[in-house]
Amino acid sequence: MLLFAGLDGVRRAMPMAPVSRVEEVDAGAIRLDGDSTAQVAIDGALYPLAGVAGGGMPAAGPVGLFRLGDGQGELAYAFREVIDIAWVEGDGARPAAGGQAASVALIDGKPTELVDCHALFAQHAHAPVPAAPPVCRLPSGDSWFQDFLRPLVESAGYRVIGEADEAEADLAILAQEGEDTPLPQALRAIRLRTTPDAPPDRADTIYRYDREALLAALRTARGRAGA
Repeated sequence: MLLFAGLDGVRRAMPMAPVSRVEEVDAGAIRLDGDSTAQVAIDGALYPLAGVAGGGMPAAGPVGLFRLGDGQGELAYAFREVIDIAWVEGDGARPAAGGQAASVALIDGKPTELVDCHALFAQHAHAPVPAAPPVCRLPSGDSWFQDFLRPLVESAGYRVIGEADEAEADLAILAQEGEDTPLPQALRAIRLRTTPDAPPDRADTIYRYDREALLAALRTARGRAGA
């Protein structure tokens, strides 16, 4: 079993057989609306998300996920950190009171909840719903935008296109400073600057290496795109 700490800090163990992948997503890819209806966007699809009922979801930054499959559907389970791999003997577990913990076992001398995957899939599983991701237009010929910024934009759930693409973009990210420049074909724009401090006439710009401000702006624009 995979020994891990849940978002709520509780020590748990996940059977390894249903786990197809262990990965991270940005917190902005997660939609919370109660544990039974929480969802996460991964590679252009929405997956049911478990493991969030006890709280502890960060407002920003990476969130660990177990991708679980039963051969017909998939769901994701959020966690804080993986601790270790552990072997659990069947006669070493005791029944739990209910919920998603099938039982409790002593692992390394500590009580550990064993996640009940049958209960998880009974509550959450369905086929992932393809979601049309919001579209962001970036300068195609700018290596910084493509090599540094594009991975961050895609991790926030956007499909990236260039200036030559005729598709309408939900968002464009621009590098121009100083005089106003025509807005590319996009519903809204984020303007970047190369200096940490904004000039008086560019208070609406974001420093290109202010990661938290960039992610916040991407989340805001994504929310408006889905409205």
